[in-house]
Amino acid sequence: MWVVIGVFAFASVKAFAGPPEAGAAKSVAEASKKLESARAALAAAVKRIEKDPPDNADLDTALAAVEALKNALDAGASFETEDLEYAKTVLAARKELRTNREYVDERRAKVHIHEFRRRIDGELASLNERVAKVAGKDAGPKELDDARAAVAAVKKLADEGRSLTKQDAKFATYLAETDAAVARHEKTIDERWLQLSAQKQRGLLDDSRKALSTALGALGNAWSDEKFADADKAATALQKQIDEGKPLEERDKAYRAEADKARAEVAQAKRRLEELVAAAGVSRVKEEMGPAYDELVASAKALRARKPAPEQLSGAKTAAFVVRKLVEKYEPQAARDRAIGQYLTEVKNTLVEVEVALQLRNLEAARAEVMQSLRNLEKRAPAPEQFEEANTALVVLAKTLETVHAKNPAISAHAADARQLLKDGRATIDRRRYEVDLQQQRAKVDEARKNAAALVTQIQKEKPTEAQLQEAENAVKQIGVVLEAGAHFVKKDRDYALYAKETKERMAELNDRIARRKIVLSAADSRVLLAERVAQAKEKLDATKPVASTDADIDAASKSVEELMQAIEVRAELEQQDAGYASYAERTRNELLKLVESLETSRQARALRRTTGEALAAANAASEKAAAATDLRKRKELYASAMEKLKACQDEGARMLKENAKLATVDVLVVGLPVRPEEVMAQCAQRAGALLEPQKKAEAQLRFDEGPKKAYESAKTHLSKSRKNEALAQLNDCVVEGRILENRYPDIKDHKFAVGGASMSLAELIQVCVKERKTLEPSR
Repeated sequence: MWVVIGVFAFASVKAFAGPPEAGAAKSVAEASKKLESARAALAAAVKRIEKDPPDNADLDTALAAVEALKNALDAGASFETEDLEYAKTVLAARKELRTNREYVDERRAKVHIHEFRRRIDGELASLNERVAKVAGKDAGPKELDDARAAVAAVKKLADEGRSLTKQDAKFATYLAETDAAVARHEKTIDERWLQLSAQKQRGLLDDSRKALSTALGALGNAWSDEKFADADKAATALQKQIDEGKPLEERDKAYRAEADKARAEVAQAKRRLEELVAAAGVSRVKEEMGPAYDELVASAKALRARKPAPEQLSGAKTAAFVVRKLVEKYEPQAARDRAIGQYLTEVKNTLVEVEVALQLRNLEAARAEVMQSLRNLEKRAPAPEQFEEANTALVVLAKTLETVHAKNPAISAHAADARQLLKDGRATIDRRRYEVDLQQQRAKVDEARKNAAALVTQIQKEKPTEAQLQEAENAVKQIGVVLEAGAHFVKKDRDYALYAKETKERMAELNDRIARRKIVLSAADSRVLLAERVAQAKEKLDATKPVASTDADIDAASKSVEELMQAIEVRAELEQQDAGYASYAERTRNELLKLVESLETSRQARALRRTTGEALAAANAASEKAAAATDLRKRKELYASAMEKLKACQDEGARMLKENAKLATVDVLVVGLPVRPEEVMAQCAQRAGALLEPQKKAEAQLRFDEGPKKAYESAKTHLSKSRKNEALAQLNDCVVEGRILENRYPDIKDHKFAVGGASMSLAELIQVCVKERKTLEPSR
């Protein structure tokens, strides 16, 4: 456990260590490498933009290379005061950066200037073409608009490129010439526009003069309303045409002369119309207007009654409409004849009386609708449709006010009352809307609080599910959602602000109750879990105590104890929240310590059994395989493995018993029977002694075969192929290896071995090799 804690602490220290600064070089060597690479890249990029004109892609690459060199300098800034050679390199690089940046900027500027000149030349060509069309015989509004658009395009491009004039004097001169050319073209366009406008206006003026002359010629001496209206309309149209062409008179003398003639004709036409009106007299007006006027007078009398019939109201509206149209018809003649004017004034007075009476009734009806709709809003809970009705009633009243003679004394006071009602009505609607919205908002909050309180109470009565707990939490959150929707009421209404504050406190209480309930439930579940973990750990530990327990049993018990430990640690915070659980967890920790001790005892017992009993069994199996093995090398390895296990059985077993005397009472399985560790170690020692001789014999046999025997047989092979030198060397090896083997293993001196199809001892083989060697030596 302490090892785990130490690893965790080390990991924490590494986690809190700050990361290196992004982009910074980690060493002088790295900084130098980055710097040289950036310098080389910049030099290559500058070389590519020396051609005329340079490619935009190459310019962008050069600019990026400048920035890359700057970044490389910044990345190694910390080493400039630490390494002299690097500082010198940096100094040279900074000079290159400044020089190349200026050069790149200059090349980019020249490319931009070239591009601007190309674009301006294109637009100037288009402008020249369009101005040529303007000067043509068939030029019209479209050609003028196209030319002005071309002028604007050239001006825009020239303005965009003016910032580059400081970098190129020739470009500044070029822009000045361009401005002069644009100014000349603008003058040409304006002059052509004036010419075309004057020509067009002169044609319109001629048409209006001819229309007036025709209308005056059609009048004759007999009166005709239609012909009089046509002549009056023609005179008005000609005057309008003269007024529209007024700006052209100051710039075009010929047009001004035509306009003066037209003014004289308008004055002459007005005199002619006035003479005709005077000659016709007021009788003809009365003849047409009389019947409608009599009906209007009768309507005025009917409207003076308290409650006129609907038919009378309809008749009054119709009569007023007809008379109003007739008055409008004879207004031009009334301005030219006093008698007609006096008669129309009399008619207007009656007309206004009737219209005012009708307007008053319309106004009162609209006011009544507004009053009724406002009264409906004062009910306890007005519907949204009633607010819409009130707004509509106000709109109707406002529209009605626009149609009345508000300045008429008979209606001005009513109009003022209606305007005040409009103002008060809007205020009343806003107030009631606010009151209703506030009432509904409180109702929503109350409903959310009631729902949350019920759900929180429910989870206190029985063991709730996770879904029920989540539902209660969501219900409390919903209170906050509803409160947020009505946040604007907090600043406007003090009572609601206090209510919202109290509601938030209630939310906190409910959340506390939920949290406390979750703690209680978590504590109960945790106690059950810990109890299960303890029982499981004990069960696993019991499985490690029998003499036949395995490593898998130890691993299972270790995992179970670890899970118990984690279960306690993961819920450490819960101990601070619930005293009952804290007490139970402390008792469980004490139980855990016992389990850990028991696990350690079982682990040591298992290690002792593996080191002694299982090692003895493995050694016996290896020795049996060695005795049956025909391969000498394999036999040697098996004997060595068996001896290693037997030695470990003795040494490691003794060490374990010395470190923990209690292990002496542990049973160890040997051939299925329980035996004490000391007895097992004694058997290991006895078995090791018994294997010394066969192990030694196997090693000697292997050394004989791979040493003198192999050398002798190899020498015989060389001799058969007349390779005497090679054979002599092998015979020497045979003698040397034989003597070494004879000294190391004296017990096998007279043992018979199979060599070259014969049977001979080591001493005999050495003698044969010596004899063979002597036969070969003289011939050397």
